[in-house]
Amino acid sequence: MATGQRSCVLFVGAARPWHRLPRAVVVGLLVNHLAGSLLGCGRTREDQNPSAPAAGSPGIASGGPAGTPGGFAANGGDYYPDTNLPRPCGVPVTSQIPLLTNAQYDRTLRDLLGITKLTAFDGLAPSALLAPDGDGQLTEAAWSAYMKVAEAASAQVLADPALRGHFIACTPTGDGTECLRETIVRFGRRAFRRPLTDAEVARFQKILEQRAQITATGTVDEIAEVLLQTFLVSPSFLQRAETSEILSERRDPEDGRPFFALSSTELAARLSYTFWGSMPDEALDQAADANALLTSDQLWDQATRMLRDEKARDLVAAFHRFYLGLDPLRAQIAVNRDPALFPGFDSAVLAAANDEVDKFFDAIVFEQKGSIKDLFTSPLGFVNARTAPFYGLDPAQFGSELRQVELDARQRPGFLTRLAFLATYAYPARTAPILRGAFIQRNIVGLPLPPPTVECANAPLPQGSQFHTNRERVDAQTSGVPCARCHETYLDPPGFVLESYDAVGAWQTVEADTGAPIETAADVRFDDTKIVHIEDASELMKKLSELAEVGRTYRRRWVSYAFGRSPNRSDECVADQLYSDDIQTLFVWLTRADSFSNRKRGTP
Repeated sequence: MATGQRSCVLFVGAARPWHRLPRAVVVGLLVNHLAGSLLGCGRTREDQNPSAPAAGSPGIASGGPAGTPGGFAANGGDYYPDTNLPRPCGVPVTSQIPLLTNAQYDRTLRDLLGITKLTAFDGLAPSALLAPDGDGQLTEAAWSAYMKVAEAASAQVLADPALRGHFIACTPTGDGTECLRETIVRFGRRAFRRPLTDAEVARFQKILEQRAQITATGTVDEIAEVLLQTFLVSPSFLQRAETSEILSERRDPEDGRPFFALSSTELAARLSYTFWGSMPDEALDQAADANALLTSDQLWDQATRMLRDEKARDLVAAFHRFYLGLDPLRAQIAVNRDPALFPGFDSAVLAAANDEVDKFFDAIVFEQKGSIKDLFTSPLGFVNARTAPFYGLDPAQFGSELRQVELDARQRPGFLTRLAFLATYAYPARTAPILRGAFIQRNIVGLPLPPPTVECANAPLPQGSQFHTNRERVDAQTSGVPCARCHETYLDPPGFVLESYDAVGAWQTVEADTGAPIETAADVRFDDTKIVHIEDASELMKKLSELAEVGRTYRRRWVSYAFGRSPNRSDECVADQLYSDDIQTLFVWLTRADSFSNRKRGTP
């Protein structure tokens, strides 16, 4: 199979009795027949992580539309002298044809066809059949998986009257040709996130003309199913192409050359995959077709509208799971707890704890229109009968659904004191101060600490009657290794402050095995100059909420997630200039960046 920028399958030959061939082979040949104006199927992503963005405007502005809070904040030397205008951050060279991530693929099928589960595969989500997200070229097996999903989805849509209208909006008469021609243009506009070219329309119509060879009987449903399947495996559906070569008014600050401005349809897709992780809706498509996405204010207005949609809540929840490192693999490990030490803790409890975190971030961002500081200080909790005992609450007061409560503000300020984080960053039979502390310093504060050496990672936890607490054992474990200074100075102290939460996140004041009192006070160093004496978790959360480095890291993580790529100098510059008192507005400010509405020539 060809890969990279080349077409996906062999070239279509002369007419043949295609209906005798397997459906996957037929559609594969048809896709290649269409590939004259489509991009290749290389499994090229923008680097890593979900979601890539949007946009097209003159670039970074010094302020938003009238009445909007926040903006690009002065940060060291990031502003031109004697002005309030930020220095341009530039645009990194990235892939022009990133493949949809699996999460984006699922959401796109949902919004395009109403499909969330495949009936032919026991109700699995479509992406469950696909290869895992990753960089590199599309393999034969990965391509076959897309074909398999497209075949199942097409059959499901045509067989279900409730789904059929997502594809065919007209009522076929006669042989259905006119209705299907209309469908090619209308549905193709949505599936490809842009109008089809005349050549593409002609190629799809050629499929209609060859219906007798392609299908068994040539019925409307048979050829419609082939058309739909062909759309779903076309590179223009599977990839988010950004190929506009319109010269931008914005120029590269390094070489002075103009960037390429994204087209209106490319901007619509960037907006939708940034704020929804899915395809544009009708309003975005209409704005794109009217060239109404070319100014900063137009982008701002659309992004603000989109954040009011329920689909934005899914995307914001996914971002915060990424920010907090709550991935499925860690969840599988976290549920492995010693039942003798932690009775009642199981996969259902952990699932509810993870749902609580989603609800916590959703409430802060959308209901309270809160700030980054609120994420670290709010005692807002969501509890059910299964999780209540771990919060010290009476389970009889709760049902199976999570209910909003105010937790003890001294014990439970912010997301780092919730069960999900504390249980995920722990061992089966004990707490993990190193894991918790390292996560805080690297992922929350943003310290560029080196990974552990093999010797440090394999240092055994000492045992003996001379140790009365887990903290004493961890101290001894790390004191005699080459990386002791890193542990003693940066990694261990914030983890020791969280020792008042056991391995499943329940509050503890004494060690379960020895009865020795828990000691949480520690001198925490957040950089080379700041050493802060912290008494307990509430003091730690308050300090984190006040640190400029924490806000900077949060913004950088958002920009990296939104653009769907690894950190780079340009994106970090954008993140360091973003500022808003509320998180929603902070997210929207991304549309002001040059890198949101422009691309740079070159090869990533």
